[in-house]
Formats: sequence, C-alpha cells, structure tokens
Amino acid sequence: MSRTIRTVLGDMDPADAGAIDSHDHLFLSTPVLPGDGPFDEASAASELRAFSAAGGGTLVQWTPRGLTRNMPALRRISESTGISIVCATGRHRAVVYPEGAREPGLDPRLLAAAFTEDIVKNACGLIKVGVGPECIAADEAGALHAAAVTHHTTGVPIAVHLEEGSASTSVIEALRADDVPERSIVLGHLGRNPSVGRILEAAESGAWLCMDTPSPRHTQNVDELARILATLIERGHLTQLLLGADTTAALLDAARPLFGPSGLFASVAPRLSELLGADAVRRMLIENPARAWSFDA
Repeated sequence: MSRTIRTVLGDMDPADAGAIDSHDHLFLSTPVLPGDGPFDEASAASELRAFSAAGGGTLVQWTPRGLTRNMPALRRISESTGISIVCATGRHRAVVYPEGAREPGLDPRLLAAAFTEDIVKNACGLIKVGVGPECIAADEAGALHAAAVTHHTTGVPIAVHLEEGSASTSVIEALRADDVPERSIVLGHLGRNPSVGRILEAAESGAWLCMDTPSPRHTQNVDELARILATLIERGHLTQLLLGADTTAALLDAARPLFGPSGLFASVAPRLSELLGADAVRRMLIENPARAWSFDA
C-alpha cells in the first residue's frame, strides 16, 4: 500500500512534499495568548510566499479544532501560493479554549467521531492533542484515547503538544496501551525541556521528535538548539528528528527574516547546516518529515 500525506487540497505523494516546516500556526486564536487573534489571510499568504522563496515546500499547521484554524482560508492560501498545507484536527488542553467552547466538553467517543469526520470529509492530515506539564489530566487522557481510536480508523499520525516539553513518557505509555505504533507519534516542544536527559529519554521511545526552532516568544538561540540536536544525533536519533518554527499567527509579519516558516529556511537552516552538516539538516527538513506525516490511507 502506498503512503500519502493528506493536505488541505487532497492527498499528496510524500516525495512531492519538498522541505517541510513540521510545526507552525498560520491561524490561531486562544485566550492564553492575548493579542494573537486570527491572522489575516493576506499576511498569511505573504508569509508563505516568503517561505517558498526561501526553499519551503510544505507547512504542517498544528492548530486543532475550536481555535480558529480557518480551513477555507488555508485552502485558498495553498492554492494561491503553491505551498502544501497539512491541517490538524484534534483537541488542545482545556485551558487553551475560550469560555463556552465545545471541544473541552466532548467525551472520547464524540471526540473520535469529530476527529474522523475532519480527516475523511475536511482533509485534515494529523490529530493534535495537548497535554499539561508533568502529568496527563483525565480529560487529556480521554483526548489521547480518542486520537488513538481515530488513528486506527484512518491511519493519520498523532502529534502531541507537550507543555514545557514534559510528560512524554506518560504520553507514550498511554498511546502504547491503545496499540499506537511509536512511528505514528510526533512529540512536540521537547526542546523546551531544560533537561537534555529527559529529551533523550523521549527519544528512546522511537517516536518522532519535533524540535522547535527559535521564535519571538521562545528565544533560545540556534547554537543552543544545535547542541541539543548534536547530542541526539550522537546517540543515534537523527532519523527521528523534525524541525518546526512554531510561530504564533500575529507574530509572523514581525518575525521575518529571522523567525517563522520563512526564517526556518532563510536563517535557521543555514546556521544548523554550518554546525551539524547539510546532510543532517536535509534529513530533518525533507526525508524524516516525509515519513513522519505520511500514512497508509
């Protein structure tokens, strides 16, 4: 069976994805980030044109249900810019939602039905679940179970927001209990955990590790990121590494050319290539994500 990446414009051969920003947000609105209201469509298209000019081919948007992911606009932007966009279904942490939002109140059965509908009818290509620091709340465990059910129904990969880069062991245990293979799990924000030992522990699981590059909100410099990546590579984990700019919507205009999707390729990747070698960076931006975001439909 051939593998595919599901984009907002339909299924794509992974070989056609090009260089991939594995974690970003063109549209996002949440009360925990005041001032980061819905990003206007023209500015998002401008950012993706800069992303294309810098060498990007595909962007993976992790904004899940209920947080203004704006799928009609994503389709228009993908069509106008030629950039492939992979959009998330899923559910973030309850605290991230505005008061009265529907998603935090759905039980696992209803969540799984909503996730599956998003994938089958709305062309979503990943299931994103958010979990809190250090431990998984009961409702987050329910969302992880719903993601596992949906994964077994559709094959789509599961991406997990790890608050402060923690709780990866608990997440892996929960998804293993539901028979989700590690190579269908993408762990996000691990680089925000100050303990390299904890990052290595997560790496030993065999799951994909999506490492955040510097952004206006998280100003770890590229050299610090390179040191973490070098340690992971030395321990044999290069084939699990992905890179994502994870820049919130309202900051994209101000982020260029250092941060954001375009900055990932214009500024961050060249410096990482100097420090780690071009082959390692190519794997993290092209070969690895083509496997991580593809599935047997």
